[in-house]
Amino acid sequence: MDLQIEYFNDGTAFHEIDPLSINPENLIDFSIYEKQSCGTQGFRFRCLLVDSHSIPRQRLMELLRFWKKVYIHKKQLKIYNEYLNNNLAYFLKHDEIDIVKKTETLIDLSTDVVKECFKTNFSITKDFKKSIDNVQRLLAQAIEFISDINSLNGIADLIGHDYETHLHSIKVGWLMATFINANRELFGVQRGPELKGLLLQAAVAGFLHDIGKIKIPQNILGKKGKLDNLEYIIIQCHTAYSASILFDTGLSKFSMQAILYHHENEDGSGYPSGLGCEQIPLIAKVCHIVDVFDALTSKRHYKESKTPFEALKIMIGENPYLDTLKKFEQEAVENKKTPLTAIVRDDYDIKLRRLREKEIIEEEAKKRVEVRMKLRDKGMSHCFNKELLKRFIHTINQSESFELSGVL
Repeated sequence: MDLQIEYFNDGTAFHEIDPLSINPENLIDFSIYEKQSCGTQGFRFRCLLVDSHSIPRQRLMELLRFWKKVYIHKKQLKIYNEYLNNNLAYFLKHDEIDIVKKTETLIDLSTDVVKECFKTNFSITKDFKKSIDNVQRLLAQAIEFISDINSLNGIADLIGHDYETHLHSIKVGWLMATFINANRELFGVQRGPELKGLLLQAAVAGFLHDIGKIKIPQNILGKKGKLDNLEYIIIQCHTAYSASILFDTGLSKFSMQAILYHHENEDGSGYPSGLGCEQIPLIAKVCHIVDVFDALTSKRHYKESKTPFEALKIMIGENPYLDTLKKFEQEAVENKKTPLTAIVRDDYDIKLRRLREKEIIEEEAKKRVEVRMKLRDKGMSHCFNKELLKRFIHTINQSESFELSGVL
């Protein structure tokens, strides 16, 4: 790709990169520019490096530390992102790069691969497996970083953002890896390749746990209000859809268990199979805790986000209205008609009278949905293994970015 040695530009044609993201052991295939102000004429971009192979390694390292900000032409942005993907482990291990930059870069790269999975035609096995391979390849380089308890200082800044499926999936995978690494004795592994493999399988499961939502109609998935009973049940199908989509991709049983059963409740009231207690695989219980924690702390069209403290208080809380909640949940599962008969007597037109009666029943149905949603926030301890939830709270509380004293 032919580029000029010098450009005069308003800056829109260039992209800022961290010079420390360049690995001297793996030489680059893109040109690096510096930016100088030219007053009213915008900026002058002057090429600093065209061919990294022409500079001794030690000299290149010195230059990378000397340069504070450098730029690449947007024509080469794809090349740079591929380079960053291939050198992600180097970038994440670099002591001189702060955790905010590491987190932002990892989130950007992760979002790209997760979006690719969600966009890929899953009926074309070769294409879909390639997308899964890209997720696994990225996480193989990032697993040491995201499973370190200190990485929570980076992900904490993402708590409270608007709910977005791709970002939610990334946070679930990240938190699962961190939790399992801090509580590895629960899984009977301590160190080495076996532990790394376990962490990688957990992170992959988190990244892909909601992939089945690609089969949910967009008008339901993106609905700005609360879901009615039928929509609520359709959404619940996503776990089975995920398992069916990923069935022939070679994912481990460990990952598939998390993906299929991450909405099972400890008391047997969850879905898709109504499993309870010991029937639920341990990895699925972990995925469930993390999934709900991030969902509660994310902003939705119909609700504000909870703080981590508020979310965990709900999760550990005993629900005083549990029997009523379960009745409403069962009503939703069976998609029963609202147990209400409306009779309008003061309208002579029979069509208008029937229309008003229908509106009254629909209004009541909406109220019951709202009540169901409110009752869920009164306490969710019946959904989780209490000891596992306590461990989750203790784990994330080790990060200086979470203040959870008083939750337990």
